[in-house]
Amino acid sequence: MRKILEVLGLPVIDTGSGKKVGIVKDAYFTQTGDLRGLAIESDGLFSKISYLDFSNIGAIGDDAVIIGSSQFLTTISSTSELYSFISGKKSYKELPVITTNGNELGHIQDVYFREDMGRIIGYEISDGFLSDITDGRRTIKHPQRMILGEDALIIPNNEIKDVMLDGDSI
Repeated sequence: MRKILEVLGLPVIDTGSGKKVGIVKDAYFTQTGDLRGLAIESDGLFSKISYLDFSNIGAIGDDAVIIGSSQFLTTISSTSELYSFISGKKSYKELPVITTNGNELGHIQDVYFREDMGRIIGYEISDGFLSDITDGRRTIKHPQRMILGEDALIIPNNEIKDVMLDGDSI
């Protein structure tokens, strides 16, 4: 299990040449929580953002993301239907989590995912800076049923007890 914020900023290494081809700038997910790929910013004076499909990732380690070839990097234009973590109209970062009875649980601060399966397994949510200091952040499991929209992640009220966790229990 890994947090997206731990992956952002990692170098991407091409094992075919041994070269660093860029760094991870963002992650892309489907509406159902499948990791589809990563946004990679190339090194150099004229850096550009490329797309790395999840199927082409050899490993996501503590210190680097490993790929077999820099040829796996493609144009980023095919991500418009996907949800990103930090960029674009459909992003997870700071997205409010609201129940169907109108209670806000907080805002998404990080996403937990399984790097071996490429699936979201949970979210770290915050009620604000003061609450983070006094009570800490909460984690919720990825709900079985939910509505992921541009402006909120909505969880059915009858599933709240199934998704709420104490501490970092994911």
